[in-house]
Amino acid sequence: MIRAILFDLDNTLYPASSGLDREIDRRMTVFTARYLGISEQEAHLLRKTDARRHGTTLQWLREVYGFHDIEEYIVEVHPQNVSSFLSYDPRLAEMLSQLPYPKAILTNSPIEHAERVLECLKVRFYFDAVLDIRFNQFRGKPYPEAYRQAAHMLGTRIEEVLFIDDLPPYLTAFKALGGHPLLVDEEGKHTDVGIPSIPTVLDLPVYLEKITS
Repeated sequence: MIRAILFDLDNTLYPASSGLDREIDRRMTVFTARYLGISEQEAHLLRKTDARRHGTTLQWLREVYGFHDIEEYIVEVHPQNVSSFLSYDPRLAEMLSQLPYPKAILTNSPIEHAERVLECLKVRFYFDAVLDIRFNQFRGKPYPEAYRQAAHMLGTRIEEVLFIDDLPPYLTAFKALGGHPLLVDEEGKHTDVGIPSIPTVLDLPVYLEKITS
């Protein structure tokens, strides 16, 4: 039984095609290249291979390379002008307002970025909490403790939480703990991950009706 819903932020509450998350990814690569003194091509490759084992690029830089200026990283990789990429869609607010569950955001982004996005989308009101990378002491998804703390904050057990994300590894880790994963797969790229999917978060009510009827 679903008693609460946990939402990822980037590429989940808004479409991946907006380009915002791609811009963040580009900035992470630029930052990594500069910090390690390598080309952006090399940095991109390392981020897609070595960094993935650590959950986030930030955690990888900290654990492997001794990086410590976290606030500099946060400022540089998260653009201020999210409205250049995102636009208000009243359907999102309407959908969230009708969900009869406690709701929270679980993101590996910092709270500053999350609040900018939620304000731009005009949906901050509908979430009981925003659990960012600082909330999890910079060890966010897919570390189990990030999910356990989120479930605790929602006042329920992981087994009663639906978690919606656009990245299969984060959902697989949540599923391994007994939770209910749901993939947002706008482009239909992930057809063999063993996780139910919807094209956009706006399709969530249809999915919920199907599993609860």
